[in-house]
Amino acid sequence: MSNTIDSAFKRIDTTYRSQGSPLTAPPTMVGRTFKASRVYDKVIGLTIVALIAAVAGWLVIPVGVAWACIFVAFGIVLLSWFRMQWARVLAPAYAVTEGVALGAISSAYASFAHGVVPVAIVFTGAVFVACMFLYRTGLVRVTPRMVSMAIMGAMGIMAVAVLSLILGVFGIGGLGSAFGPWGVIIGAICLVVAVLNLFTDFGYADRSEQMGVPAEAEWAAAFAILTALVLVYLSILRILAAFMGGGGRRR
Repeated sequence: MSNTIDSAFKRIDTTYRSQGSPLTAPPTMVGRTFKASRVYDKVIGLTIVALIAAVAGWLVIPVGVAWACIFVAFGIVLLSWFRMQWARVLAPAYAVTEGVALGAISSAYASFAHGVVPVAIVFTGAVFVACMFLYRTGLVRVTPRMVSMAIMGAMGIMAVAVLSLILGVFGIGGLGSAFGPWGVIIGAICLVVAVLNLFTDFGYADRSEQMGVPAEAEWAAAFAILTALVLVYLSILRILAAFMGGGGRRR
């Protein structure tokens, strides 16, 4: 079973070695190989950037601009699927635009469910720590089947997200549909997919280090973890809002 996973990472390694990066790597990057510890350092940095951008999206940036960032961030994710070697630039760009978008989204949810945002942030951190603990202790092992489920789940959510954005442009649907049983069910499904992706991302980081993948691939790993964390947050936000926002918009 591990051969299947090894083959996948070898293809990633080949992509970086054969295609190279269209961006010039700093001199300090030349000859360096992948380190999982540096991936998590990058995740911390990107998360801080996203949090700062989220505060700006909530308090300073006009609502129209903040919501437009949703489309920009979505486009960056799609581009990263085809140009993973650009992750060194795409990851920070995503952190900024998605952070601004999350600020607007969080503000909208907070208007329906008072206090839901800080609780969702705490739960997101708890989920990340719990996933890391389960992975590091070996209680959860990344298998080819898990990788396949994570990929298929992510693609399914992506398809639904595209449909939702299209419907949103035409004014069909709305935040109010997040409440009730369907909000909990959809949020739970998305949360499961996000957790699966976190586990596979952890596995990607460890395998890449073992295989000596070029160091620039650390940005792709950090980008993947960040997108999974965003999905965890949005899923938890939706679940909590379904329970806490039953009374409708607060006055």
